[in-house]
Amino acid sequence: MALLYLHGFRSSPQSDKALAVAQYCQTHGLNAPVMPQLPISPLESIQLCDQLIAEHAITAVCGSSLGGFYALYLAEQFGLRCGLINPAITPWVDMESANNHERYEIDELDLETKGHYVDQLKPYYTPRLSHPERFLALIGLADEVLDPQQMIHHLAAARQIIVPDGDHSMNDFGGHLTELIAFLGIEF
Repeated sequence: MALLYLHGFRSSPQSDKALAVAQYCQTHGLNAPVMPQLPISPLESIQLCDQLIAEHAITAVCGSSLGGFYALYLAEQFGLRCGLINPAITPWVDMESANNHERYEIDELDLETKGHYVDQLKPYYTPRLSHPERFLALIGLADEVLDPQQMIHHLAAARQIIVPDGDHSMNDFGGHLTELIAFLGIEF
């Protein structure tokens, strides 16, 4: 069993959630997850993940926020089991909102990616799940960055764990890390 963990926007493999997954795997004698530093470019991020899936015989993917957006796409493309933590569903909409445009420095991203960054996300949108039984979503109702109701609605066919007081970071996985790892099929 090989797990690919994808961090969120402007985060890293050193985030609290990524480190918690790595520590959990180490403590329980599981294979270390593959945890890349994702490039800013959506295209480069997907290309890197495609390469890692092939190189490491990845069987499951887990992602948080923007990493969850990518995880949805990759799980559908490769038939992987998928764990999602407060995933972005339509990140270009979230980033273009008046509150977030400056927060996410979209104009700076446009320069880094040599194009309109948010438009580069759109090809990786997953409109529906072809095999919803392969997906588990942890959704924090107190998410202050993304709309939890959009997640609940978009992922209605998937298994969901609703965390009433879970904020966007959900660093403790809402107390459901063991359940998430078990769902992904990582065996003890």
